[in-house]
Amino acid sequence: MPTLSTFFGIIIRMWHDDHPPPHIHVEYQGFEALVDIASGRMSAGDLPRKVAAIVQEWCLVHQQELQNNWVRAQRFEPLEKIKEPIVIKILNARYSENLCIALQFSDGTEGKFDARAYFKDRQGSLLEALQDEVFFKRFFIDAGALCWPNGLELSPQRLHTLCVLEAA
Repeated sequence: MPTLSTFFGIIIRMWHDDHPPPHIHVEYQGFEALVDIASGRMSAGDLPRKVAAIVQEWCLVHQQELQNNWVRAQRFEPLEKIKEPIVIKILNARYSENLCIALQFSDGTEGKFDARAYFKDRQGSLLEALQDEVFFKRFFIDAGALCWPNGLELSPQRLHTLCVLEAA
């Protein structure tokens, strides 16, 4: 089965003349799943939760390339490998001050996440605890995402977009 991409130990493959709907085959450390190209969601099999989230984001970023490869596969044409850019991950996070976190991203950029500005237009039970600076400082990185003990996990791609970025 042709390999389209490999990243973070995740292998993305696609068969020629495979059954609809358009999907990819994903392998990760003994787990296997079929993932719908349009939604990035698993339609069969199983992946660890974090891996499934990374694959879903990757599918959405590379949706056009995946659709083009699906058409090629149905025509028995060679498939094209999917090149970078890859999914953005957070490599390092450091509390700075006033509910701000300095972030280092996998693309070599750094930025500052201003949580006060972020919270200004958002509401939800998971955000309430983060208003307390002591709790806010308990953030950690899990699978490249910014997380807190109450279950809140913020997308690294979204934070990358929101931050004022500088080259590292």
